[in-house]
Amino acid sequence: MKTLRQISLAATVAFASLSAGAAFADPLKVALLVPGHANDGSFNQVAREAAEKLAKDGEITFEIREAMADPSKSEPIIRQYASQGYDLVIGHGIELSDPILKIAPDFPKVHFAASGGPDLAERLIANVDGWTYDFGQQGYLGGFIAGKLAGITTFGMVGGPDLPFVKASHNGFKAGLKEGNASATFIETYTGSFDDAQKAAEVTRGMIAQGAGVVWTSGDGIGNGVAAAAGQEGALTIGVTGEAGGFAEKVNIASVVLDMYPTYKAYVDDIKAGTFGKKFFVSGIANKGLVMTEVREVGESLPADLKSQVEALIADLESGKKTLPNFFE
Repeated sequence: MKTLRQISLAATVAFASLSAGAAFADPLKVALLVPGHANDGSFNQVAREAAEKLAKDGEITFEIREAMADPSKSEPIIRQYASQGYDLVIGHGIELSDPILKIAPDFPKVHFAASGGPDLAERLIANVDGWTYDFGQQGYLGGFIAGKLAGITTFGMVGGPDLPFVKASHNGFKAGLKEGNASATFIETYTGSFDDAQKAAEVTRGMIAQGAGVVWTSGDGIGNGVAAAAGQEGALTIGVTGEAGGFAEKVNIASVVLDMYPTYKAYVDDIKAGTFGKKFFVSGIANKGLVMTEVREVGESLPADLKSQVEALIADLESGKKTLPNFFE
């Protein structure tokens, strides 16, 4: 199996080499299925925003279906869209990969896109593209920031389900943290859910009670709970996406966020060019699928040159000067 780094390099080439092809008379008709709510300020919302941008540009028209995590609900919806002449059906989230791969062979003239971990690359068929993001890179950047903070020795780590790609993000965070602060300790918990903000808040409060001054989250809807608890308990966070009920601007130092537009634009361009199918895209810093937010000057632990250090690291990752190990166990 290819490593995530090898796949990412191939994906970067794919992004750069797409041909615009012949223009369609009408915009493509797209169905977008997301596992959660499209206003979550995180994973689901970035998919909706990318589709909205393409629609605004006249590239597509689209319909979105939310809360599609259960295959018994998503499978008939996917089949319905494929039967109604949609050009592209996107399953955004690992929960939708099996339903997409199950139904796609029945509709060879319809284009499908699935999401998952690196193993998805080996499961694609002629009318299915795949997507993932560089989980280790996302975690490493958060850990790099954590390792630079002065006076903080204990860090919390709040993740969703204990899945290989979520663990890869956690492994990346640990590596970045230890690189900057070899004596740092961490408290790590997997909540078992991408979206249970209440449970994430309870876990975060427990970590803060044990001395964690900063709590990092690997993302998704649980970040709302992490930010709320940190704001109430006087701690800081890394990795919270969206506004988190107004808490993010007060407690969150920075985050690595997804931008699905480059991937969705690639799908559209490939369909128009007649080259869609069996391509696997990896969102990362180099192809702008992962984007670091501005570093907020919250708290008193941030070094004066933190922003410039982060910018230098991102430049090195973009250029390939710095490469990261495979964080999948």
